[in-house]
Amino acid sequence: MLEIYCDSSYNENEDSYIGCTVLRGGRQIHQSTTKVPASPENNLECELAALDFALSLARVFYGDDKEVFIYNDSTEAVRAFQAKRVEIEKEFPVSGLSLNFEYIPREKVHQATADSLSKKFPVFSLDVPSFEVQSFSRREDILSDIAQNERSVFYLEKVPEESTNKKTCYRLVIRSFKMILSDDRLYPIKKGGPGTQVRAAEQIRKDLSNPEIRSDLEVKGVRLENSYFLLTDETWGLRGTDNQAQSILPITVPHRIICDEVDRSPENLFMRAERFS
Repeated sequence: MLEIYCDSSYNENEDSYIGCTVLRGGRQIHQSTTKVPASPENNLECELAALDFALSLARVFYGDDKEVFIYNDSTEAVRAFQAKRVEIEKEFPVSGLSLNFEYIPREKVHQATADSLSKKFPVFSLDVPSFEVQSFSRREDILSDIAQNERSVFYLEKVPEESTNKKTCYRLVIRSFKMILSDDRLYPIKKGGPGTQVRAAEQIRKDLSNPEIRSDLEVKGVRLENSYFLLTDETWGLRGTDNQAQSILPITVPHRIICDEVDRSPENLFMRAERFS
């Protein structure tokens, strides 16, 4: 038996993506993500495209299976394909094949995988350099540098009162060991696409590369060079593999990314740095 779970993520005015996972005999044999063709106008068009793509995968992976099941979490899209099931079966070069289109809740494990695949692909396709993440809990040199040399530490906070189910708002906080230097820059980021944290980081890097913005921050005592980006729970989505992470600071600025694997909060960082002041 061949099973294909498909889902899509509709992103208005942006690229939308399809995620699929294929199983044979209960074992996964394929996962993929692809862009929804053309410019879909709503979620239903995306789900119909997902089912159509799942059909193309069925043709690729079909062997001697007697049954093919294609799952999707849109009842309307599934009904549309159920209505033309007999005609679609005729396109397969085998007699006696049972082709089935079924609704399945997104919470089911394999459908959840397809949903995840429809959201994660744009993150991996971004060509953004990453840097090594250093743990400040075991680095006295980092803690003393922050405490004694008044290095600027950058981190993001979520702003609940400005966030909705369609957007997440981040506050850029820049502080030294002694005081907050800047916390008035807000970044409302629409959900979807490559991820809110990735897109927030992209916008902040752009702003921090702007000479006017940098000049305003310097007046407040902010120094980008030899600064630190603190990777907190709010920005853990920037963390990649092999202890690497994207930064919110421009790559042309010498800086380091730091975190604590257990307590990544700013409070923990400055509490640890206090004994070096």
